[in-house]
Amino acid sequence: VLQKLPEWKLQIAGHTDSQGAAQNNLILSKKRAESVKRFMVSKGVDGSRLSVLFFGETQPIADNETAEGRQKNRRVEMTIIFE
Repeated sequence: VLQKLPEWKLQIAGHTDSQGAAQNNLILSKKRAESVKRFMVSKGVDGSRLSVLFFGETQPIADNETAEGRQKNRRVEMTIIFE
């Protein structure tokens, strides 16, 4: 879709669960988001249209007390930006 609609941009946000040190989780979430950006660029999307955000463990969507919840919190979210 991004290749067909060059006016669209994509925001890529990395997240982690709460296991480990907060600083390490912040770094991991950045690496997750940057990995998605590299993949998109490798598929022909202009990297200037992709922005990377990283939040570490600060924005959970599930309970970090359970394995299932932690798995849901380890994620990358993508948002299309229409300008």
